[in-house]
Parts: sequence; structure tokens; C-alpha cells
Amino acid sequence: MIKTSKHSDVAVAFLGIDGAKLLPLKKGDRLIVDMSPATVKAGATNPFEIEKFIKRDVKVFTRRNLHAKVILTDKSALVGSANVSKNSRDTLDEAAIFSTDALVIQRSKKFIEQICIEPVLPKYLKECKRLYRPPRFIGGKKLLLPKKQKRASHAKLWIVNLVVGSVPNNEQDKYENSESKAEKRINTEFSILDNFHWPYKPKMADELESGDWIIQCVLQEDKSILVSPPSRLIIIDHYVRNEISGKERYVFHLERHKGSQVLKWNRFRNEAKHILSKDLKKPRTMAIRDTKQADELLRLWTSKGRIARKNK
Repeated sequence: MIKTSKHSDVAVAFLGIDGAKLLPLKKGDRLIVDMSPATVKAGATNPFEIEKFIKRDVKVFTRRNLHAKVILTDKSALVGSANVSKNSRDTLDEAAIFSTDALVIQRSKKFIEQICIEPVLPKYLKECKRLYRPPRFIGGKKLLLPKKQKRASHAKLWIVNLVVGSVPNNEQDKYENSESKAEKRINTEFSILDNFHWPYKPKMADELESGDWIIQCVLQEDKSILVSPPSRLIIIDHYVRNEISGKERYVFHLERHKGSQVLKWNRFRNEAKHILSKDLKKPRTMAIRDTKQADELLRLWTSKGRIARKNK
């Protein structure tokens, strides 16, 4: 059904070894998988297979906690239990329902649109390739995910309150070395490196993980506040900024699309007030733990970091 369709959308929780062979997606098609760090570490989603889709110009998105399996084409929808893996194909007992009903197709399309929010950017893909470990199975059937996971409560989006400024001159070399480590992972064709720093270890550093989204609210020198487009966290680095006290500076390196656009604070505040059901009188650092709220805030921008048309 995918090969003969002009356009296909696929949402599947896990995509394993040989996934690119099993799923014949083509240029312009969309793929949504769970490519969160915990899932990648467990081997459930293989980033090397994801890379093959991206090279085909398939638009790939990640979605933490995704468990759906939906294949949507021009005139049909397939909803079932199978992941895109050799294990689902050869070993497990799977089931699916195929439908050409217009209402089923319409609702499937609406579901896909709601979860196409978090694009897999080049630096994040590279980080996932580093994290990936081959999957482990019990009797060829059950994937062993890490025991200690709090996936449901993890905040995939943070709003961070910042003030524009630079590091002291005596730290410039250390800061530039930190940037150099992050820049090695960047693909300048599609994305740029962004970063911010903290003069100590903030509490959020223990909860953040690679792939989380961060929206920065930055107070400028002229007292205006600019809100950055969502950027994905790549690494958190740190170095000793005071040899005597041993105090460290923490540097958060982010990836965002080239050409992404900032919002003015008042516009962001007005939109956030409706989404969060409270008025942010001034920026503050906060975790957005409600998935629907996080999705709505991310949708203030397009998947390429441009301001969504309704917010211009």
C-alpha cells in the first residue's frame, strides 16, 4: 500500500534493524517514532535505520511515549500492533485492521498531524547513534527496557529564563573549548549551534536529557525580552571557572534549524496564557510536564523553527 501511494504517513513506536528495508517510505513521506534516549539505549529504535530514511528525504519526527502503530496512505489506513522490526515480522503474533473508510482515514490523519511536532535534527541523530545499543530480548520476544524509567513524568519541554551576557574574559578559552566539542556534531547545512550557560549547576541539569526541547526567554540590554524558537538539547558540558573554590560553569548546547525565528515576549505570553491557563507576568524557568501543553507551545513554531502563521 505504501509503494503505490503518492504520500504515506507512518507512526510506529519502535523501528529496529532492517527497518528501512521493511518500510518503503519515499521522499516527502512522514515517519514518527519513539526516538527518546531511553528507547535508543535499549535498542528499540535504531538511529542508523532512521538515518537511511532521512537520506531518502523522508520527514522524520520523534515522539516520547509513542505506542501507536498507524500506516496512512492516500486512500487507506492500517492500524495494528506491529512495530517495524524483524521480530514483529518473523516471531511475534501481531494483528491489524485495514480500512478504506473515509472517517477512519480522516481521524488517522488528524492523529498524525497532532504528533508531527518534534523533528529529528542532524545533531540529535548523531547523539542517538552514539547512545544506541543493540536490543536485548527474552526468548526472542520481550524487549528489556531500562528498569528505572519515569517516562510519563519526564518534561520534554522547558522554558528557561535568561539574561543576555557573556562569560568573563578569563573563561573565554574554556568556554570556546566547550563550544568546539559541541560544534563537531553540527551539520551546518540544516542547523546551527546555540547555547546558554549557568555559573553553577542548576536543578534542571539533573532532569534534562539529550533531545529535550528548550524555549529561551532572554532579557536584552534594552530591557526587551525575546523568546527563542524551540531548540533541542544536545549536551550539557561544564568546566571549573574558579580554581580556588572549584566552582563550575555549566554550558547547555542546543541545536536549532537555520532560519528559525524569535517571538516577542508579549506575543508569547498571550499565547502561553491560553495554553497554560495562567498568566506568565514575567519569564521564569519551568518544566512543562503536561504533554498537551508542551505540544501546543511547540506548535507556536513550525517544525523548521519558523513562527507559525497564526502567530505572525
